[in-house]
Amino acid sequence: MTEEIHRDLGRHEAEIMSLQADMRELKSDVKTILNTLSEARGGWKTLMLIGGIAGAAGALITKVIPFLGGMPR
Repeated sequence: MTEEIHRDLGRHEAEIMSLQADMRELKSDVKTILNTLSEARGGWKTLMLIGGIAGAAGALITKVIPFLGGMPR
């Protein structure tokens, strides 16, 4: 093999190693993003549940108030 081929092989090997390191870092970042999204998804579900309960309670109260005003004392 000529010196030029050895040089090209060395350069390609270095580029491959750099790409492998970048892929490891990218995998780590994606895992972090997925964990954050799963936590946020649970938080949104909780907020929606609380909002639904509060809305139902408010509707029930406003529906019952007129009946309480007409009761004899």
